[in-house]
Amino acid sequence: MEYPLLPKQMPETIQSVWRKTALLTTMTFILIGIAFTGFLVWLDALEGLWFWLIVGYFGLVAIGLAISLALVPYRYHYYRFEVTPEDLAFQKGFIFRSITYVPMNRIQHVETEQGPFLRKEGLMEIVIHTAATSHRIAGLKIDEAMTLREQIVALVKVAKEDV
Repeated sequence: MEYPLLPKQMPETIQSVWRKTALLTTMTFILIGIAFTGFLVWLDALEGLWFWLIVGYFGLVAIGLAISLALVPYRYHYYRFEVTPEDLAFQKGFIFRSITYVPMNRIQHVETEQGPFLRKEGLMEIVIHTAATSHRIAGLKIDEAMTLREQIVALVKVAKEDV
């Protein structure tokens, strides 16, 4: 049986943001590795076990980057959401898939966020807060994000009046 997919999908430009984020994260780990390697060279200890640990570290960083970049299309395919008058549904995961339903009357507030990569692509992120946690709808076009935020706020008001 096929796993059901929710109807709303992010714009395709979100894939570019995810790739840039993976590259930036990898660059950070490479800089940390270079700094630690430089420290070991300064101590004249880059031999034996330390040498192989550094080689393993950089190998894991490279494998992590390759996996992150290879999985972007799958992440895009399964990262979806749906808004109904009763709840918000968030779908994620390509190997271990999940759908989370958040009742409208449990939503406490809604935020919009925009980092530099999202801003460059003309995208925005909506963050939905409940008492227990927060959920993100990443990478909506700005006008779509503002419309969706207003729609969610209006649905929350109606849901809280019914309680």
